[in-house]
Amino acid sequence: MNIAILRSSPLAACRLPCINKMKSDTTHLQRTSKSTREAGTYACVVDSVEKISPTVKLLSLSTAAGKLSFKPGQWVDFFIPKSNLVGGYSICSAPDPSSFQLAVKYSRHPPALWIHEQCTHGDEVDVRVGGDVWLDPQNCSSRLVILVAGGIGINPLLSMLRAGAGSSTRFHLLYSASSVAELIFREEIEELCATHTNLSAHFHVTGAEEEEVHGCTVGRISPEHINRIVKEEGEDGTRCFVCGPPTMIDHFSENVLIKCEYEKWW
Repeated sequence: MNIAILRSSPLAACRLPCINKMKSDTTHLQRTSKSTREAGTYACVVDSVEKISPTVKLLSLSTAAGKLSFKPGQWVDFFIPKSNLVGGYSICSAPDPSSFQLAVKYSRHPPALWIHEQCTHGDEVDVRVGGDVWLDPQNCSSRLVILVAGGIGINPLLSMLRAGAGSSTRFHLLYSASSVAELIFREEIEELCATHTNLSAHFHVTGAEEEEVHGCTVGRISPEHINRIVKEEGEDGTRCFVCGPPTMIDHFSENVLIKCEYEKWW
């Protein structure tokens, strides 16, 4: 998991990290070679590994130095033991100098496979923070931030939502997954929205046949969902971040009314 700009307007484009999918002929470091990243790495210890859906594991890590610095929306290069292959995963937790979380979808790529099949409490890894598109909710001049997540693309957007709770900016999350079980973090998101009046969320399930599943709309998020909000709120002071599969991003880039920020890792 995994932002760049939706160029649906003449405005300049930006970037934000999205998904665990990748081209087989390039590495994570090659695909992000032009992205801003820190020069040094942080030594981290795995505090816990938890299966939070049929396909996703949540990794909680801490840094002994307590000097970890990242912005909501950024990602890490992930260095696993005894391997030259580097993973790339968006941070899903709010900024904290001593700890962070990564939700990683299963794949055969060695770093993801290591997380799912070998990683355990006490393991040591190195990470390096990177990413050019991020949001600091505590210093945000926007009136409204729309967050559109598809599947594991919830990661960087959840970091923004968590950090934005209680801020003066309103956040509205549109989040879709293939099933209710894959709507990771849904319970926490609902609790955040119930506790903080500046947060709201709507959930979609794409793989169900019924009209409604446990409070979720059945069907994909469409650009019209965003356009309707933009027409009501106005373009000025409204930002939109999108993170999800390539086809989803391409569809929004061609049909949404305002500039949206995303990043492709494939």
